[in-house]
Amino acid sequence: MELCRPLNGLIAFLSVWLGAYIADGLPFASDQSWWQWLDANQSVWLVAVAAFLALSAGNSLNDFCDVRIDRINKPKRPIPSGRVSRQQALIFSLILLGGSVQLGYRVNQTAFLIVVGVVVTLVAYAFWLKRTPLIGNLVVGGLTALTFIAGGVAKGTAREVLPLAIFAFLFTTAREIVKDIEDLPGDRAQSVATLPLLWGERRAISIALLLIGGGIIFSPIPYLLNWYSWIYLVLMIFGVDLVLVYLGFQLWTDPTQRNCARIQKWMKWNIFVGLLAVCLGATI
Repeated sequence: MELCRPLNGLIAFLSVWLGAYIADGLPFASDQSWWQWLDANQSVWLVAVAAFLALSAGNSLNDFCDVRIDRINKPKRPIPSGRVSRQQALIFSLILLGGSVQLGYRVNQTAFLIVVGVVVTLVAYAFWLKRTPLIGNLVVGGLTALTFIAGGVAKGTAREVLPLAIFAFLFTTAREIVKDIEDLPGDRAQSVATLPLLWGERRAISIALLLIGGGIIFSPIPYLLNWYSWIYLVLMIFGVDLVLVYLGFQLWTDPTQRNCARIQKWMKWNIFVGLLAVCLGATI
């Protein structure tokens, strides 16, 4: 369970469902309940579980690759603490990746190709891209955005979920940069070329704040396009945007490792508020 980091997997699982729900146009279908819709969409279940398995595999594979860094930054994680061997973590990752591909194959050709692409990207990220400044952060942001699009693909269209995917990309990329700042001691000891190490902490923070600002500016657009109702706008402003403004101020004034750890955890929980805003805004 610790290797999977199931909270991250749950976010991916819910993101697929939300993407499918919006793509299906259910905000305008008053004769069908949530539960009826859930029961009638086997393909979405398969894609959502595939996303959960793929992300869980990616987390486990990252722990396999980052064991030396984690001995400094995250010594209580399963591998550096000695509770799980690297070989066990690798086998576990491969089993989850294989299960994810198999589920994608059962949906349709497009879903299968997306899952295969995600699996290849996760492997490349764990072994190479994670250590490439900014590119690794953008890859994680892109994969997060892709979970919403995958939900739309399971329903045959992805156009309606593009605004949500864009916001998720900006938000997640910013959070990944904050995590790099949090992990500076271990990355510096292992000479890992992350964004804050090569470009400096202040530049990395500035890029993260630009991404956060872009997400805040972009967030009301779905409401202005009449895609989501007023409740979406209210929840986004008071539950997401203002929180991000506060966290951005905290990041700029106190970019210590401890504070960055707190900020990125708050950002993770804030994702659920954003998902709730979209869910309610699309249905009320």
